[in-house]
Amino acid sequence: MNAQNQATVIIPCFNVEEYIEECLDSVKAQGASVHHTYVVDNNSSDDTVTKVKEWQTKHPNFSLTLRHEKKSGAPAARNSPMHLVETKWIQFLDADDLLLPNKIEEQIKLYPKTDAICAGAIHLSLDGTERPSVPESNIPLALIRGSAGNTCSNIYSTASIKSINGWNELLLSSQEYDLMFRLWQTEGKFAVDSEPRALIRERESGQISQRNPSEKWISLIECQQKMLKAFNRMEHRDEKTIEHCYQAIFDRIRTLAVFDLDAACKKYKQIIAPTRFIPSQNQTNSKVYIMLFRVIGFAGAENIRLNFYKFKSYVRNSR
Repeated sequence: MNAQNQATVIIPCFNVEEYIEECLDSVKAQGASVHHTYVVDNNSSDDTVTKVKEWQTKHPNFSLTLRHEKKSGAPAARNSPMHLVETKWIQFLDADDLLLPNKIEEQIKLYPKTDAICAGAIHLSLDGTERPSVPESNIPLALIRGSAGNTCSNIYSTASIKSINGWNELLLSSQEYDLMFRLWQTEGKFAVDSEPRALIRERESGQISQRNPSEKWISLIECQQKMLKAFNRMEHRDEKTIEHCYQAIFDRIRTLAVFDLDAACKKYKQIIAPTRFIPSQNQTNSKVYIMLFRVIGFAGAENIRLNFYKFKSYVRNSR
């Protein structure tokens, strides 16, 4: 198969001994659409490297290179083999997730002349519950809502990723949305693939959302803030989209409030308060909450909400 119709798969690894073999199985199952795979160990302290080497021994004809990256963080690991990529396409894959059958081949056939293909995925929780996700067609809104696919379901043209110098190695979260946003800023072409293309598996430990949730949400909000500024500068901006963008940021600020109310209030004052934005009733904001927000403001409404949940938890645990 011509390299123009193939992808290079890059898999960063950190303490994923339980997942990496099944992950590699899913890559091998993609067949001839995969030209080469780079597994980049990022300072694992478990048997991840041993598992990779054992897998290589079992599959000697599979084109795989094991690399090591000392700089911590998945972005550094993903960038590490970038200069070695010879194919038109790059598939980034987290070691605890799986590519669904024929993912790469079908996406390349469907959208051969694009820079980023945003695809659906199936999210598998610890209790076995499956939740499908489908990307939105409105790319600015999808980027700010976090509904433009994810690291593993999406696929990118190599030229586009290299043109923006790859992943931002300073970020600890929201990395794929920073990547896509920078690609959008360079007028990269996006396509939307509604089919589920990856299985995203929840882990019991080892994810930043579990280690420091406050840091995760602050990083996401700051990423959204950058997007909002750019969208506001668009020559033919859609006011309805901008309103939805503010709603998405407001909802994430409320999520942050659960972990750090002071930080949430600061973000609200910085981003939302200078505008005339009033949140809409949705799954996040109840009718009662909107009423409280209008009367006593964001900080007051959040204080009441959080104290109410604390009281409910106390009553439940007292039984």
